[in-house]
Amino acid sequence: MTTAPPLLPGLAGLDWDDLAAVSAACGAAFDTLTADRWAVLAGLLEGVPDDPHLAGMCESYDFMDKVVLHDDPEHGYRIRVHCFLPGYFDRPHNHRWSFGSMILTGAYRHVQYGGDSGFETATAGTLQPLSVRTERAGDWYVLHHTAVHAVTAEAGTMSLVLRGPAAKDRFRIIDAPSATSFHVRGAAEESPAERAAKRMTSARLTTTLGGILAARPH
Repeated sequence: MTTAPPLLPGLAGLDWDDLAAVSAACGAAFDTLTADRWAVLAGLLEGVPDDPHLAGMCESYDFMDKVVLHDDPEHGYRIRVHCFLPGYFDRPHNHRWSFGSMILTGAYRHVQYGGDSGFETATAGTLQPLSVRTERAGDWYVLHHTAVHAVTAEAGTMSLVLRGPAAKDRFRIIDAPSATSFHVRGAAEESPAERAAKRMTSARLTTTLGGILAARPH
């Protein structure tokens, strides 16, 4: 665990079930992290390769890279940057944790379906969108872990994510094309082989960090 940065005091001990408090704290944190051409965010990014714990938590997929900038289970939050690759589309899902997300670059189509009451037996055909909007650079929002949503991102879109502590041990994803669904569990319940398969290589981490830093506002 890295030292809790004093620059984000509002996230320490936050009640992540209180979305009004989460919104206020995440809004202040986003402002701090992205001020002065992302000065604080850039400093955190540059420190990731030298922190084995953080570097080991970074993940790479065919459709997305996830970079962990700060992990603080004592104070109950984690900071990540998500980099969406070409062809990224999401499937309706809930989450293990409540979170705030800010679009740094690009844009994505964001569909919200409401809460996850009954979601364990829902299908793609029974889900009805309650909100469809485009999130663009500078936009941010917070979601409770019970919210069901999906995202379709433009290539090159990056988002800054502030997530709270896990509230459950798994979440569900519905895959409409195959008419199936599956559950995803936290890293603590994955096998060493599963962890190794998605762990970002040092070369990929260097490339990904360079791409994020290159996107800093001029």
